[in-house]
Amino acid sequence: AKRILCDSHDVFLVDDRVLPIIPRWFGSYFYRKGKAPVKVNLKKKDLRHEMEGATRSYMVANLGKGNNLSIPCGRVSFDNELLSENLNLLLMNYVPMCVQGGRTSKQYM
Repeated sequence: AKRILCDSHDVFLVDDRVLPIIPRWFGSYFYRKGKAPVKVNLKKKDLRHEMEGATRSYMVANLGKGNNLSIPCGRVSFDNELLSENLNLLLMNYVPMCVQGGRTSKQYM
């Protein structure tokens, strides 16, 4: 049942008050699939803004060790225009954090 639930949705939003107990309910399958729950604050007055921000966010759970970094910026179902827009936004926000030279960009995140 958990695998079917995980595979049937792209994003899982969870109230920040119950987030600490969610890992034991979801199990490791959600985390292996990269579908860790995204926290939202359901007490905020502007709930629409909170939900939209949460659905647009993406958590990079494990940056790994090494010189390469892979950050998803789209889905196969996206058209070229949307993929291009996502990639441009990603580059505009990530590249300024990178420093050329001997230091890694991971130190500046």
